[in-house]
Amino acid sequence: MLVIVRPPGAAFRDAISNHPDRHRIDVSRARAQHAAFCSALEAAGLPLLRLPEEPDLPDATFVSDTLVALAPVLPDRSPAVVVARPAVASRRSEVDSVLRAAIDRLPGGTRVVPVEEPGTLEGGDVVVYGGRVAIGLSARTNVPGARVLADVARSLGYRTFLCPVADRLHLATAVTVVDPKTLIGTPAGFASLDAAGPDTAPPGEFRRLLLPHDELGGANVLARGGHAFLGSGNPTAARLLRETGLAVHELELDEFALADGGPTCLVNVLP
Repeated sequence: MLVIVRPPGAAFRDAISNHPDRHRIDVSRARAQHAAFCSALEAAGLPLLRLPEEPDLPDATFVSDTLVALAPVLPDRSPAVVVARPAVASRRSEVDSVLRAAIDRLPGGTRVVPVEEPGTLEGGDVVVYGGRVAIGLSARTNVPGARVLADVARSLGYRTFLCPVADRLHLATAVTVVDPKTLIGTPAGFASLDAAGPDTAPPGEFRRLLLPHDELGGANVLARGGHAFLGSGNPTAARLLRETGLAVHELELDEFALADGGPTCLVNVLP
């Protein structure tokens, strides 16, 4: 496993966001928060690949949206990378540098599949858990883009589900993975999964850590290697995660919340 990260550049103050206080983004403070986030990841034993900042690309720190790397479920298959195509045209130039960094570090034979026009796909709409891939259909990911990823995922042995997202940026804004059989999210996040059908995350097979509507920030959790990273100010999420036995790291990431982002948005995890 390798975790790709990229600090925010000077243009981060202009990040695309629907947050009412987006005009208050402080780039210097965001850089400090990102550095502390990366230090916490490394202290937990996660290997990082640090890309240089992109001073002219406001949203480039959100590396999760650029590509989706999948390890095969079936033993006779090779890994695959689906190259995203962000819905906002100004974000598409973020992709190449992350892809180049990833390809150099993935096994030989890794299949690379691009999403092409008219498809759009952003990694924030992808949740991988327990041999399943849930793909959010949102303002950022459309059906043609989702189908490219779904086809690749099925070829590797995953079950795939297309989940409607109507009230927020991405699927992973409101539901993320704690472990292969545990998900954390708000009622709206789980409603998106359930709307794709009863087999998406059946309660009898998957544990659901349910958060109140007003703790949306706690639904965006990066859980790896026995550790969980989340933005501070989400007490229900922190408590539920500790009850699962994870070491919980509550971090100041409010500058990224002003840009509609959270911990999973700041990383791209290669298997």
